[in-house]
Amino acid sequence: MQIQQNFLKHGTFQELKREIISPDFTWHYAMSPGEPEQYCRILYWDHSFNCDSKLMRLLRTITNQLNAIAILKIKVNATTRNAPEQLWHRDWNISTPSKTCIIYLNNSNGYTEIEETGLKIDSVENTAVIFDTNTRHRGVPQTDVDRRLVMNITYFER
Repeated sequence: MQIQQNFLKHGTFQELKREIISPDFTWHYAMSPGEPEQYCRILYWDHSFNCDSKLMRLLRTITNQLNAIAILKIKVNATTRNAPEQLWHRDWNISTPSKTCIIYLNNSNGYTEIEETGLKIDSVENTAVIFDTNTRHRGVPQTDVDRRLVMNITYFER
């Protein structure tokens, strides 16, 4: 497991964050029992991007930095204040070694918890946590800001 603060260059991170918090960015209410009271947007799925060219360029920059050879999914989550804790989950059930990268897009007192170790990773903006996709984890919602924003990238590494 890797935790990297200041994961993206400052300008790249600010541009990414501006795109995600823009009033023009479309969110969908997930209504998933495992991720209650969460809005999301799938930005990459089934071999194609689902976003404009500016955001696509930023996502390519991020996946290049991750040394990704192929992307499985890119998703952005917005968890509401005081939402219930997520259920323990794996981002993808796959036998081929793959990685998950969570990038925190804002500061909050919410965190990601890793089941096996009990490790709690604070939601500090522009911090990335990278781990094996089969690692069970959960998001713990915040109580201090209206929404906790994270980007979740599942990919195959070179």
